[in-house]
This record gives sequence, structure tokens and C-alpha cells, in this order.
Amino acid sequence: MFDEVIACLDGSSLAETILPLARGLTATQGGTLTLLRVVADAAELSAEENYLRDCARQYSGQLRFVLAADPAGAIGAELERNANAIAALTTHGRTAWAEAILGRDGDAPKKISKIVLALDGSEFAERMISYAAKAAQSLQAQLLLVQALPVGAPVPPLKNHEKSDISESSYLHRQSAVIKKKYAVTAQWEVLHGEPAAAICQYLKGMPETMLMLTTHARGGLERAMLGSVAAECIRHAGVPLLLYWPQER
Repeated sequence: MFDEVIACLDGSSLAETILPLARGLTATQGGTLTLLRVVADAAELSAEENYLRDCARQYSGQLRFVLAADPAGAIGAELERNANAIAALTTHGRTAWAEAILGRDGDAPKKISKIVLALDGSEFAERMISYAAKAAQSLQAQLLLVQALPVGAPVPPLKNHEKSDISESSYLHRQSAVIKKKYAVTAQWEVLHGEPAAAICQYLKGMPETMLMLTTHARGGLERAMLGSVAAECIRHAGVPLLLYWPQER
């Protein structure tokens, strides 16, 4: 699914809490762990270089410093250089850019045993299916499909409540069958009700070692790709690691 995990650090201890999970992902995948530190000048690099080299050795990773005034842009450039890399970050670190990109509150788990894939019925959201299925295979994790439906959404006339349940879950049931046939992965599913972000975050409460996966629209900038979206709300409130995919439209 990916061959490099880029753990983006900002000099805070909170940012480093992503490292055990990043290391666990690369150990499972057989990929490379890169500790990335974007610094504004040579003085900042000198102040942290020795410590971060020790940190890289501790987690069996490589260390990369980038000199740039725009950390988000520098991270984006690193990802563009390797299409098979993912960035691992926390939020609410010492600097604002970390929150604008990706992450979660609290300590990240050291492993992932459950993957929750959020779908909304669109082809755009379905672009994440192959990644979720491959991640479930690589991590030997359970795959769960969820779709949030608005409360009171109209449904076709049905004879009984049981048929209503089937109608609601038919989309996820169909996607589960496709995943089973194409990737040999068994996916369970759950229909949620309510505003999508709130419903997803509520569903994830009390689910340790879980990763949420979903797509988000890119709008010309790394921060704007998520702010104001369902993904942004999940970043702030889901309380689990997220894997976001924002494909570049061509």
C-alpha cells in the first residue's frame, strides 16, 4: 500500500507520540520510516540535530531535515516526490501548522487492529476502498465499512421494517461483496444515522487500535484540502488515527 511513512515532527513532545505507530506500520509493511523535521534556519537545525538523530536510531528510522519557511508546503513536496509515501502527524502541537494538516489528540496506539472506512455512496469516496483493503491485509486488521445517512431521509415504499433495514445497508453490502471478491478481504458494515462527522466520531468512541480512513477533496492547498470538511471534523473529534486521501484531479 505504501513504502514510506514520513513522521512529521515540529519540535514538540506531542508530535513525537506518533512515532510508535509510524514504526509499527513500517515494521508490518516492511517499509521505510522517515523522521521529517522542517526548520526555519540553520540555528534551529543545530539545536535539534543530535536529539533527533538519537530519536531516529531508537525507532529504526532515517532522519531528514528540510530548510523551509512553510512546513505544510515542504511536507507536501516530500509526498509529491514519493507517490507511495504517507505522512504521519499529530495535532495540537507547538505550532499551528500541525493542526492544519493531520492528526489526533492523545497518544497514538502502537498497532492497528481495526480499520473503519467511511463511504458516502460517491465514486470519489470509493477511491479509498483499495487502500483500505490492502491495509487490512497488510496489518491483519478487521475492515469495517460505515455510511452515515441523514435522519429522516426518504426511502422507497417498503412492506415491513426488515426490508427497510436491507434497503439502508444495500450499498455497503454490495461494496463488501466487491471487496471480498477483488481483495479476498471480509468487510463488515454498519449504517450510521445523523450528520456524517458527528455520527462517525460517535461510532468510533471506545474503539482502541482503530484507524479511520476516508477521502477528502483537494482545493489547491494542503490546509484547505481539509478545513471545513467532514474530514476536518473527524480530525478534531474522532480520537483515533486517520488516513486521509486527497487525490489530485487532472
